Amino acid sequence: METKSELRKKILNIRNSMSKEDVIYKSSLIMNKLTDTNEYKNSKTVFVYMSFGNEVVTTDLIKKMLSENKRVVIPYTDTKNTVLIPSELKSIKDDLVLSPFGYYEPVYEKIKAVEPEEFDLIVTPGVVFDKRLNRIGFGKGYYDRILCRKRKDAKAVAVAYDFQILEEIPAEQHDIKMDMIITEQWMSN
Repeated sequence: METKSELRKKILNIRNSMSKEDVIYKSSLIMNKLTDTNEYKNSKTVFVYMSFGNEVVTTDLIKKMLSENKRVVIPYTDTKNTVLIPSELKSIKDDLVLSPFGYYEPVYEKIKAVEPEEFDLIVTPGVVFDKRLNRIGFGKGYYDRILCRKRKDAKAVAVAYDFQILEEIPAEQHDIKMDMIITEQWMSN
């Protein structure tokens, strides 16, 4: 079996070579499936990543949630302490700034911290997943530190493209499984 590092590199190469049209089309299919789930419909507070590069695009989902008066929480990346600071988002126009990594995050002075225990749903990014709901991220543990603090009844739902789902990936005891994975053609249960 390939190592996490090898798998990460291989899948990122595929994802990085996707066309923008493909990213937008497949992201739309994935987000429509997500918003049709009870996990989404029953959620009031949603922690969602800010997409960048060729990740599954979350922008329209965030706009939809704001229009539905859901409490939208996005990450601020504290690279010094290697943690995400979940912050409530009120306005896409006023509360975001482009991070050094190339994705939008909360303006530091406007951070409204929210505890992970308050989340009903965590829309989780990742690089590689398997059909047993294991996840490989970028390797720094940012999301693991959030996921280990979620309530038992809160759901961690990963959104990914079909090629990111493998039969089996290396998983360790401390790795946190997803509750559900949604791709453009597949959905775990």
